[in-house]
Amino acid sequence: MTRRRFRDRPTGEIMVLMIAATICTYIAATMVVLFILAITTDRDLSGPARNIADIINTLIGLLAGYLAGRTDIALGHKKEPEQPSEP
Repeated sequence: MTRRRFRDRPTGEIMVLMIAATICTYIAATMVVLFILAITTDRDLSGPARNIADIINTLIGLLAGYLAGRTDIALGHKKEPEQPSEP
């Protein structure tokens, strides 16, 4: 099995990987902080939890849109309208 190196990836893939890594790191750090706050204090953490859920949904939408675009390109679909046929 051949492993694809990071430098051999297209710029679009690298950007998506960087965005996903940034968001996942933020989510992990925020969840650790919320976990500590939930144990040590009696604060209402529903607002921050809702923000994390929104960020996760944004990440899923980002990746789904990227994959849809890559699939469209891989299948060779064109966005040009069809020419009307002659009568």
